[in-house]
Amino acid sequence: MQEPVAFDLNVLYHPPKRPLTALGIISAVMPMFGFGWQAMTGDPEQHFRFDVERRINRNRRDEANLILMLQIAALHDCRALTVALPYVLKAEQLTQIRTRLPRWQLECEGVQLQARLADDAI
Repeated sequence: MQEPVAFDLNVLYHPPKRPLTALGIISAVMPMFGFGWQAMTGDPEQHFRFDVERRINRNRRDEANLILMLQIAALHDCRALTVALPYVLKAEQLTQIRTRLPRWQLECEGVQLQARLADDAI
């Protein structure tokens, strides 16, 4: 995925209710079926979004969730992200993310975080 994938951290923290489907019921009972089905039928971006939505936790600190999101992005070969934040990140938070994930180039403009995987990090 070369184009930036956009996320809104508020939406990830408070996801809209989804209608109950047969696939959702089977996935709840047998998670491996849902994961396997998603891997077979979804495109890479859909699979990446599903993985992020499933693992983001609003009870963690924002920087921990952003670090997790960037780690998942690297696993899914997503090289660029745009994340709408609920507030402007403090310099210490941005430094913590940069220290933990040095391969990612981060730019924070207001409540918008742009993250790009460095070209040498292939």
